Amino acid sequence: MPSLRTKQRLNQFLCLGVSTLLISTALVGCGSGESEAKNDPAPIVTVPKPKNFDIKVPVEMRDVVVKLYDNFDNTLVLEQQASTTSNLTVTLPSVLNTKRLYRIELSTKPSSLVFDFLSGLYKPLNITQHALIEVDTSNLTQPIFINPSSEAIYQRALIRSGHLPNETVDPTQISELHLSLATQDVNTALLRAFHRNDFPNLNTSNQLNVFTQQDIVSRLALYINTYFSFGYIQQWANVYPTNSYDEFTKNIALDLKDGYLDSKLIRGDNSVLKTLVVTPPDNVDPAKNNLIDIAKNQENTRNLFASSLKQAVLKLANNYQQATVNPDGYRQLEDKLYAGEEPRFNSSQVFRVSGAGDYRRAVGFIDSTETCNGSLFACKQGITGVNNLNPNLPSIEYLIGSYKDNTNNCTLNIRANGAVELIKGTQIYRSVLDADSTDNLLQVNKTTREYILNSSSTEPNNVSLEYAFLQVKIKENQVQSASYGLDVRKAPDQLSKTQLECKFI
Repeated sequence: MPSLRTKQRLNQFLCLGVSTLLISTALVGCGSGESEAKNDPAPIVTVPKPKNFDIKVPVEMRDVVVKLYDNFDNTLVLEQQASTTSNLTVTLPSVLNTKRLYRIELSTKPSSLVFDFLSGLYKPLNITQHALIEVDTSNLTQPIFINPSSEAIYQRALIRSGHLPNETVDPTQISELHLSLATQDVNTALLRAFHRNDFPNLNTSNQLNVFTQQDIVSRLALYINTYFSFGYIQQWANVYPTNSYDEFTKNIALDLKDGYLDSKLIRGDNSVLKTLVVTPPDNVDPAKNNLIDIAKNQENTRNLFASSLKQAVLKLANNYQQATVNPDGYRQLEDKLYAGEEPRFNSSQVFRVSGAGDYRRAVGFIDSTETCNGSLFACKQGITGVNNLNPNLPSIEYLIGSYKDNTNNCTLNIRANGAVELIKGTQIYRSVLDADSTDNLLQVNKTTREYILNSSSTEPNNVSLEYAFLQVKIKENQVQSASYGLDVRKAPDQLSKTQLECKFI
């Protein structure tokens, strides 16, 4: 039996415990700040950090300038002098938190040098290279690849955005779609040469003989892609030994402006093109607008270039004794495909094989005799530019370019984004091929492959309910003439009121 003293202590403890419990309950119920401070950890404050770009180029360049632009409004974000491109990292002065396109320019100065890996010497360099990038805002460091492929992609993206050669360049017109499609074009033509190749740039202490047998096991894809990519420059140097890297970069980008490695320029481009590609024939017959026939028409060009490229890659590998040092890797280079394989199954949805050649579809169609809105001739409507091309509709790829009528001082521009312009002095007429019913192609003569391309707005332009048309006459992919005028019909064969006409033959 407990003593009186023990009972008193017990009662005190019970009262104290109940009081403490009541006070604690009251504090929690009222949301005491003191109670929250004790129970909740302090919030973690994340301070945004500037982003780092790891600039990766194929060969070391010395004394160059790096510029970064916001491609949305052409704002200069960063400009930095670089004594070397080896291990080159730039830190941006501000946080990039918007997923949109940025543009890197790597330009040279009179004192700039490039490592010529074929001779082992540093030589003068005069070039500006570009890379369009979609910034990855989720990572603080992002690799940026500037090389012949990135330059070709940039030039092709300009064309897809509506730019034509010999015009003032406006890179801000390039969208993510243009970049994506241009990347596909170039990667298909070059079989992904230089694409995201993470091999450190070549210099006196890092050359192509650094690969070991272990690399063939752990980095086989990098080994093959590195020798394959530099094989293009070896191939170029076999014919054009002077300034191999910059001359190759400039000319491959010029050739690929039309999206194909075909030794052809955009119409109206007055540039001088150096090329190793045997010029292939145009695809002029709409009846052969299918994968097998187009691939067959381009077979000679594709195979000749692939054979030459393979010889160059193996020559480069032999220069570094790869057949002896890395026989397994050398065997992989021997077995590699240097062009896409001949298609075994036909398709009217896909028309291209990887490698050199011109895989544009002939302008026209043969699969329909239907008319459009009472047109005189067979017709296909809903024609567009080349960026959202429907394989079931005719393509205008062969028409893209600028045409001059010196007699009448006229210019016709047909742009990849579907814009069509007819200009004479202060007279400027413009329309856009954007899949309207008034954007149509008439088959005037199936045998001689003559067509009329019409473009107008969806609705009439005046109280007379007339449409304002730009009309282009075509024969075997060649523009013959162009007119501007009015007509009440949606698919006219001859404009009822012609206000301007120009001839280009």
